Amino acid sequence: MDNHSHPISRDLTVLLFRDTLPSLWQSELHKGLLCLFTLVILTGCQTTAIESSIEQQAPFALTEDTLSTDEESVPPTAWLASFNDEQLKLWVEQAVTDNFTLTEARARVEAARQQRISSRSNLWPTFDLELNQRRQKSNNDGSAYSNDSSINVDIAWEVDLWGKLANSRDAAEFRLQAEQSNYDATKLSLSAQVAKAWFELISANQLSNLLRERIANLTTNLEIIQSGYRQGINNALDVYLAQTDLASESNNLQQQIALEKNAIRQLQLLLGNYPSGSLKALDTKSLSFPALAALEAEQLVSNNVRHRPDIQASYLELLASDKDLAVAHKNRFPSFRLTASSGDTSDELKNLLDSSSLAWNVFGGISQPLFSGGRLKALEQQQRAVVRQKEQQYLSALHTAFNEVEQSLTNESALKQQLQSVQSAKNYAEAAEELAFEEYRQGLQTYTAVLEAQRRAFGAQNTVVSIRNQLLQNRINLYLALGGDYQ
Repeated sequence: MDNHSHPISRDLTVLLFRDTLPSLWQSELHKGLLCLFTLVILTGCQTTAIESSIEQQAPFALTEDTLSTDEESVPPTAWLASFNDEQLKLWVEQAVTDNFTLTEARARVEAARQQRISSRSNLWPTFDLELNQRRQKSNNDGSAYSNDSSINVDIAWEVDLWGKLANSRDAAEFRLQAEQSNYDATKLSLSAQVAKAWFELISANQLSNLLRERIANLTTNLEIIQSGYRQGINNALDVYLAQTDLASESNNLQQQIALEKNAIRQLQLLLGNYPSGSLKALDTKSLSFPALAALEAEQLVSNNVRHRPDIQASYLELLASDKDLAVAHKNRFPSFRLTASSGDTSDELKNLLDSSSLAWNVFGGISQPLFSGGRLKALEQQQRAVVRQKEQQYLSALHTAFNEVEQSLTNESALKQQLQSVQSAKNYAEAAEELAFEEYRQGLQTYTAVLEAQRRAFGAQNTVVSIRNQLLQNRINLYLALGGDYQ
């Protein structure tokens, strides 16, 4: 097979006017082209389009600035252990393994990792091999057979002259890191959701137990009142009021049991279990809230939000969009592509790679977009607007995180003061309840006063449980807002 050479393509304008332009014009043209080429090179090497004021607020893990200890303190870590609840640790470990949302987040990380590999491959040449073998029978002579074998190797490589392919690779790398940060944020959020669901269950269980104790007390009271009525000490109204109160609290208990089952189902969903509404292995009669650990003042710095994985993910998305803008900008520049091919055809397969008959060619080409109706410019401006959008999304996420820290700190202080007040009110109400019933038995108080004292005591007991639960829920929110890891 004969070899065929391919002429090298040249600039059409130079071919037409090379021999006709005066030497001075040619010199000026060369200078102009050189200046234009230099301008394109410098434009192609543009820096980031992200505002410097936003770069200064980047997450600590993504900045090279050296910060003082006051500017970058360490957020609280291992906060799950601060609750000193072994059962909670087991729930979180199970959720991290079996939760559906976290498993989905792992898949997103893997998809982003494969996308990064795909983007990296664009920087490398491509090799394609084609091997064909054909056997043919002639129509004229039934006994005549012919063989035809061919092999071709094609190589193509786009030279990354402007760094466009590298920018595309970097964008994929940033998106992979963003997905990894999103996974960390999802994992951290899941641990917090499990802890919150667990404390909600404890709260619901304690309220159910309070209602059972109240029903037991009301049953005892009713028996005493009925006994006094038979002896002529109490009147029928007191009996009816006691019976009404007992029936009402029995109804409240059934509603509270339903709420407790719903709390169990919410926990089971987070654990990746079937939401049956029952935990057979759990002794619900002995559930109690853990004590709140003291907070270290140096960890309560709002700037710690810049450690948060969701904040890092938002900024990484911004970095990726900035690289996409660079790609859109460089799509308007010339592209340089090298191709090469080699092949052979023979009637014998063993002779395919005979160097004496092997044909090959090499070709280099430059492609420059000349007219696209404004499409490339519009795509660049569109991506520039996306960068501005991502900047505002990051700032919004950052300032929302600041607000979460401040709000959680305010709630922490307010709830602690409320708990002290309500705890005192609970003690007084329980003492008043006991005194009111004792005076009723002595004939010094009406049963209406007893009912009011009981209502206040039960309300104070419920409020104590509710505020203790709110304190725990808010503490978890504070840990999340500060960017602390649960491990």
